[in-house]
Amino acid sequence: MTAMLLRIALLTVGAGAIEIGIVPALATGSLIDWALVLVIGVPLLIAGSAGFMGPLLGGPSRKDGKHRA
Repeated sequence: MTAMLLRIALLTVGAGAIEIGIVPALATGSLIDWALVLVIGVPLLIAGSAGFMGPLLGGPSRKDGKHRA
């Protein structure tokens, strides 16, 4: 449960950083706003997404560590 909340928090903070920075970055071209979007927002969004996608794409796992053939 904690891992899922962490992933949701990463997605939320990343989306928020992009939302806050993208409009001023496009309107004025400020480097600080672009840094907020590209250095903070996008990596957090990718980290949160990867946290959900990794287990989904990894396939089923068994507790005994054996794979079915």
